[in-house]
Amino acid sequence: MDLSFVFFVAGTIILIGFFGSVSFERTKVPDILVLLGIGILLGPVFGLVDPGSLTHFAEYFGSFALMIILFEGGMDMDMHKLLREFGSATLLVLLSFALSVVAIAGFLIIVMQWEPVRALLLGTIMGCTSAAIVIPVVGRMNLKEEIKTMLSMESAFSDVLAIVATVSLIEFIKLRHIGMQAPFHAVASSFSIAIMGGVVSGFLWLKVLDIFRERKYSYMTTLAVMLIVYGSVNFLGGSGPIALLIFGIILGNSRDFVKFLKLRSCALMDDTIKFLHGEITFFVRTFFFVYMGMMISSDVLRLQALIISGAIVLGILLMRYLSVSVTSAVFLEKRHDKLIMLAMLPRGLASAVLATLPVSANIRDSEDFINYTFVVIVLTNIIMTAGVFATEQRKPPIPAGGAES
Repeated sequence: MDLSFVFFVAGTIILIGFFGSVSFERTKVPDILVLLGIGILLGPVFGLVDPGSLTHFAEYFGSFALMIILFEGGMDMDMHKLLREFGSATLLVLLSFALSVVAIAGFLIIVMQWEPVRALLLGTIMGCTSAAIVIPVVGRMNLKEEIKTMLSMESAFSDVLAIVATVSLIEFIKLRHIGMQAPFHAVASSFSIAIMGGVVSGFLWLKVLDIFRERKYSYMTTLAVMLIVYGSVNFLGGSGPIALLIFGIILGNSRDFVKFLKLRSCALMDDTIKFLHGEITFFVRTFFFVYMGMMISSDVLRLQALIISGAIVLGILLMRYLSVSVTSAVFLEKRHDKLIMLAMLPRGLASAVLATLPVSANIRDSEDFINYTFVVIVLTNIIMTAGVFATEQRKPPIPAGGAES
């Protein structure tokens, strides 16, 4: 592809992303489907980009996008609200993920006559909501801060559960002797290492920022530390995304740690850092959705892929409704927000990347996982878009304090 054309397309995508963001504020229609559509046009429709050539970069670009988005999501979270919403987020993610996996696997085993392990593998791949989609969308909506926090945390936890469960199942299929306790041990270890890494690195970096608060390039050095934290925690067996979410929460709530850390300044995460990271997040998020669209293959239009994917989406929607109903029955203050809780079920790049792992591991009959997954990604994002539009149309603007009267 000609270099001039690449720059022209890149600039056009950025402008469309900007006007899509402005349009969302006025029409309440998210720009995700427009950006996905641009990617589909560039990839499978006009063939300007080969979808197969992008799968090699999915892990790297997807991880970087998730890092940037989760860090901003963490900075925007109020720690006191986070502690209050931890229970509801945990209940929702456990119910939603487990029930979705069971529903998907049950359909594939009973109706499609798949092998149980193969069906469970596709279920874990599609069981998670996408933090990279949910966090930016809820951040721009007129919602109570408590609901934004809960849905952001739920989506972040969901990605980790899917990654750990999918990798564990692949190892089970390959080795057949890792034992039933291994996945549970892996989940506990992943979360504990991530939380410890995020907290320790957050506190240390606050001290460093306090010492060098008069220096330039505080944002670029913070970005460098983000990369180091992500890589180090992953290397130790923890969840890099969760560690960065915690890292962002610590930095975003630096005023609460002034006395504890004996800081000289209570405004270390100043407006400049947040402004610059917001610009980076917009850039990465815009190309993230276009990239997802470009990865979609024309094979997804086969009738079998559409039927299986449609049935999976129906199962996901039903299980999400059940999970939201139970969560709102336990936490009664959530019952007025059931619609947006139901709508926040989009699958994203985490599922797309996970769908490539069974093929790479030479798991038998897993070649079509990618096609099923991308149809589910598109359909669940359409459902989310409709839910966001309906929610924004029916809810009055939330006052500045973030709580309804």
